Amino acid sequence: MRSGLNRSMSSAVVAIAPLLCSSLLYAQHSVDFQLQDEWRGGYNADIVLEVDSKGPALNGWELSWLGNPQVEFAWNCVLSVDGDRTILENVDYNQYIQPGDSVVLGFTGVGSWPPSPDDVRINGVLVEVIIDGAGGDGDGGGDGGDQQACCFGDLDGDQMVNGADLALLLAAWNSADALADLDLSGLVDGADLARLLGRWGSCDAHGDGAHDDMPCMGEFIDITCWGDFHDSNDNSSHEQMVGGRTVITTEAMLAYNDLRAFIGLPPLDVEDIGSWAFAEGLTNNTQWWGDDLKGVGLYYGMQGAKVGWITDEAYDPQIIADIQRTARTVCNPIEMEALVMNMVREFGIEGYADHLEANGMVQIFINTLKMEPHYGGWMHGRCHGFRPIEDVAIAHDVNHLTVLSWDQMQPFMNDTFDWPQWPALDVSDSGVIEYFQSMVVLGDPVGQNM
Repeated sequence: MRSGLNRSMSSAVVAIAPLLCSSLLYAQHSVDFQLQDEWRGGYNADIVLEVDSKGPALNGWELSWLGNPQVEFAWNCVLSVDGDRTILENVDYNQYIQPGDSVVLGFTGVGSWPPSPDDVRINGVLVEVIIDGAGGDGDGGGDGGDQQACCFGDLDGDQMVNGADLALLLAAWNSADALADLDLSGLVDGADLARLLGRWGSCDAHGDGAHDDMPCMGEFIDITCWGDFHDSNDNSSHEQMVGGRTVITTEAMLAYNDLRAFIGLPPLDVEDIGSWAFAEGLTNNTQWWGDDLKGVGLYYGMQGAKVGWITDEAYDPQIIADIQRTARTVCNPIEMEALVMNMVREFGIEGYADHLEANGMVQIFINTLKMEPHYGGWMHGRCHGFRPIEDVAIAHDVNHLTVLSWDQMQPFMNDTFDWPQWPALDVSDSGVIEYFQSMVVLGDPVGQNM
């Protein structure tokens, strides 16, 4: 496997949190630390670095501090350490910051939230420091993650979109206020008001509210309607869907069959995919019973829709982590959709991004990216396939491509414990992408497919 899995996070495509969550100050340069996700022993956070609106622009910058946070990875900047001082420097695309404007950096910190930076400076000058988002018990083991990291439209940070947020938006009317500019147009107007009203009410801590509490009724069927298997894996229950992860539903079949239509193949149902998976040795057992065909079929349909659109030439395992993390964690849906579709254009089959947009399938595709493979226990309970892959791994190991580390930075992981799925790391990139493409065309998992 190529070294892309271990490449510097500062060069990876990253999910950048929108400015609507920031606390803006205009008296001087300010640095706002904002928690995004937390797990045992670490966390992800954004840093909003804002330039004094009444001073000169910054043309090149260096942010530094003493003490915590200790930084393991950083993105949108260059990380270095000088003695006890942590240093983050600009990269080419965010070197210049106009007065009153901001840039957003990100990092993975070691330890627990909140950090306690001391002597925080930009280009050697002391700055105002804000620590936001303290929360989450950080106990890991399937209950970690910042469950309230994203509440789009919540301008005052109380996890409710209500009259107080409406008042803040109206107070910023006809301005370029970054906090209230929900559609990122540069002007607070009726479009922002419509978006805020569309998110009215309490925020759903377990996703985007697309799936109700009656999973066996309604437009889409929850995979647990066909069985619920809790064993060694976590993230198996609805309440464990944190960090933007969502449950597996038959909405994934819409994305799956749309991908098949794009490459000229007819639609399939979950039983068709399930029968193929059993025949190809991608299941725990050789014979199905009960609703196994349905659950197994939905599981592999979801996996194929998540990965099968990437071209052989472009595929790298880090793409999966980057695009899933972006879909799950970028709070502003406009920004998130733009970032996701840019990645589809860069790495996907030529014309697929245009196809998604022309056919109104973008949101369904993104909803499928958000689905958590561990949910409901099907990954281990029924889809723990023992078929050898390149004689170094089995199907189950490769299925873990779409299971990310707890911070959602790395693929091929068991996110309950942040352990890599070691055998899968020895499978070639070509072998991995052919495996997932086989789910789309119902081909040979170790053969040539798309």
